[in-house]
Amino acid sequence: MTTTATDPTARTATVPTRTFLPLALSPLMSGSGRDADTDLAVRLATTAEPTPALVRSLLAITESGASERVTTALDQREDLPPTSLTLLLAHRPHLKASAARLRTALFPSNDPAACHSFARTVAALAHLPEHIDLAYLAGGKFAAAAAAADPQVLKAVLAGLLTAPALAGPADAALGRLLEARTTAGTPEAAVDRDAAAARERTRRTRIGTELAARRTETIQAIAAHTAGRTLAATLWTDALTTAADTPQSAGQALAMALLAPQLLTADGPPAGPATPWPAVTARWQQVLAAARTARTARTEDDRWHRAWENAATTPDGSTWDPAQRGLVAGYDLLTEHVHTLDTTTTVPTPQECWATDPVGRALLHTVADHLTGHQGASALTHFDDALLISFLRALAKNRRDKIPGGLQIHGMIAALKAARSRHHLLTLAATPDLGIVVPMRAEAHRLTGAPAGRDPLTAKTAQLAWLLSARPEARAHLLLVDEDSDGASAHAAQQITATHPQIEVTVATRPDTASAKAGAVLWGLAQLRAAGHTTLVYTDLDLTYPLDQLGLHLAALAHPGTGAVIGSRRQPDSHGYYPPSGPTDATRLYQQAVAELLQLTVGDPQAGFKAFTAAALAAAEHQVADRGMSFDTELLTLIQRAGHTVTEVGIAALHRWTDGQQGAPRDYDRMLTAVYEQARRHGPDPDARPTPVLDRIHAAGSLAQAAARPAPTAVAIVPAPR
Repeated sequence: MTTTATDPTARTATVPTRTFLPLALSPLMSGSGRDADTDLAVRLATTAEPTPALVRSLLAITESGASERVTTALDQREDLPPTSLTLLLAHRPHLKASAARLRTALFPSNDPAACHSFARTVAALAHLPEHIDLAYLAGGKFAAAAAAADPQVLKAVLAGLLTAPALAGPADAALGRLLEARTTAGTPEAAVDRDAAAARERTRRTRIGTELAARRTETIQAIAAHTAGRTLAATLWTDALTTAADTPQSAGQALAMALLAPQLLTADGPPAGPATPWPAVTARWQQVLAAARTARTARTEDDRWHRAWENAATTPDGSTWDPAQRGLVAGYDLLTEHVHTLDTTTTVPTPQECWATDPVGRALLHTVADHLTGHQGASALTHFDDALLISFLRALAKNRRDKIPGGLQIHGMIAALKAARSRHHLLTLAATPDLGIVVPMRAEAHRLTGAPAGRDPLTAKTAQLAWLLSARPEARAHLLLVDEDSDGASAHAAQQITATHPQIEVTVATRPDTASAKAGAVLWGLAQLRAAGHTTLVYTDLDLTYPLDQLGLHLAALAHPGTGAVIGSRRQPDSHGYYPPSGPTDATRLYQQAVAELLQLTVGDPQAGFKAFTAAALAAAEHQVADRGMSFDTELLTLIQRAGHTVTEVGIAALHRWTDGQQGAPRDYDRMLTAVYEQARRHGPDPDARPTPVLDRIHAAGSLAQAAARPAPTAVAIVPAPR
C-alpha cells in the first residue's frame, strides 16, 4: 500500500537502526571463523574497490584458512594500483604476482635494472622498514634499480613516508640510501628526491630538537648552579634555543650551546657567550649572564635565602610544601627574620623605610622577588594569580601568629610578589622597553636632604628601577625630575645625590609654575621624553608609595593591542597596602562614582600616582589637557580613552601604612570634582544635558563628605576597566 502526505491515515515508518561492527570484531579475526564470513571476505578481495583501505582491512584477518584465501584472491587481481600493491607486498612479501606487478609499475620501460627484490624493498620501506634486507640495500643491484625507477611511482607509493613528521631509524637510513643511489647515478632531480630530502631533514631536526628538549631540565639546573638557583632567565634562553633550532644544522648548533653553557658561567668566565647567528638567543644569553652577575654580587642575601629555603622544606607537622608554595614560605620567613632585627620598641618603621630606603631590606626584598620568578625551576607565578597568592600569604601570617607591628613582613612579602611578577613580565616581553619616567617635585628638598646618606627617595627609586632593568641588560630608562618651585630648592637637593646606574639616565630640571599642582611638571616632562623618542612614558611621585620595581606590571598590560594607558591601581582585587582592610572610604568611593558618571571613565583608581602610557596615546591627548590642578589625571585618561585607546589597571602593592584619620586627597574632593565637572563640559557629553544622580546627591548634601556620610538612596555600580 502506498501512502501520501495528504493521506490522514499515513504513518511515519520507523527504519531500524543498523549497527556496523568493525571487521576486527568479525569471527574471522578471532579464529572462530565461519564459512559464510570467509566467503564474504574472499568476495570483497575479488570484487571490491581495490583501495589501500580495503587491502589494509583484509590483511587484518588472522584466521589461517581465511587469510590464505583472501591473500590469494588479492594476489590474483590485476587492477590493484601501486599504492595497494605496495601495502599488500609489504605484509606478504612471498607473493610473486604482486611483486611482478609492482616491478612493472616501478619500471614501465622494462629497464634491465628492474627486479623483484627492489619492488619488495620499496614496499617494505613504505610500510615495514624494519623488515628491509640490509644486505640488498647496500649492494649494486639496489643502487642501479633506484636510479632507474620511475620517480612519479616512487613518490606515490612512498607518500605516507615522505609526509611523516619524523622517520624511524630504518626508514631514514633506507631513504638516505635511495637518495644517494639516485644522486650518484646522476638521475635528474624529481619531486620524490626533494620530498625525501625534506623528510630526512625534518627527521634530523626533530631528533636533535627532541634531544635538546630532553636536556632542557638538565641544562636549566646546570645553569642554576651559577645563578644561586634562579631559573627564569635560563628557562627563557633554552626556549629561545629550541625555537631557533629550525634546521638540522641550527639544531645541532643549539644542542652544542646547551652543553657548553654551564661552563661559560664560571666565576671567572667570559663576559659573553658563544657566537650565535640568532639575535634572540644572544639577547637571552645576556640575561643569563645578568642573573649570574646578580648571584655573585648578592651572595650574602642569597646565602640567607638558601637557609630559608632549606628550613621551609616541611611544615612543623612534617608535611611537605609544594615547591611553588615553598618559595613563598621561604620568602616570608626571610623577610620576617629581617624585621625581627629592627628596633621597633620606640618607633615602628614604615613600609617605605623598611623595604625601600633601608638598603638591607630592599636587597632582601629583591632577592626574594628574584627567586619567586623561578627557584630551581619552581615558581608560584605560573600557577596562581596574585589575588590567590596574597590570600595565601595573609593566611600564612595568621597561621604563624607573627605579632609584628604594622604587618611589615606582610607588606614586604606582597611587595616582593609584585616585584617578582613585574620582573617576570619584563623578561618575557617581546620588545625591549625604552622608558621615560617623570617625577614631579614641589618642596621636596627636606625629603631628599633630611634622610641619612643613601636612604633618600631618589636613591631608593633608582635602586628599584635598576634592579628591575638589570634583568634585561639592553633595556634603558630616563628618569626626569621636574621641580615646579620658583626657588629650585628641590632640584638643587636632587642634583647633590649621586644615584646612578649604567642603564638609567637621571636628569633634573626646573620649571617654575605657581599655577600648577604637579600637572604642569608631569605634562611638560612627558612631552619632553616623548619628543626624545622614548616609546613608553611613565609618571610617579617622589615618595616611595609606588615602587618602581613593579613597573613591569604596567609594561605587560601596555603590550596588549589597543592599550594606551595603564594605572597602577590601589583598588584592584590583587592590590595591597594603601587602604585599611575595609577598603577605600565612603568619600573615596563616592568620588570614584562621580568621576565615572561625569566622564564615562570606568576605572577604579583614576588618581593613582603611578601610570604608564604609549607614546602614541600621549601624542593623541596631551595637547588637549587644560586642567593643571589635582584632577588633571582624569582629563588625560578620558582624552586617551576617547582617542580610541584602552585604559586599563593593574593591581600594585603600595609601600604605605594607613593611619586612622588620614586626610590627603579626600579633603580636596569637592575642588577636584568641580574640575572634573568642567572636564565633562569641555569634552562631553555635557553633564547639564543628561541625568547625573551622583552629582545631584552631592550637591543636595552640600559637599561630597556630607553626601558620603548619608545612606545612598540607590546603589551606583561602576564597571571596572578591562584588564
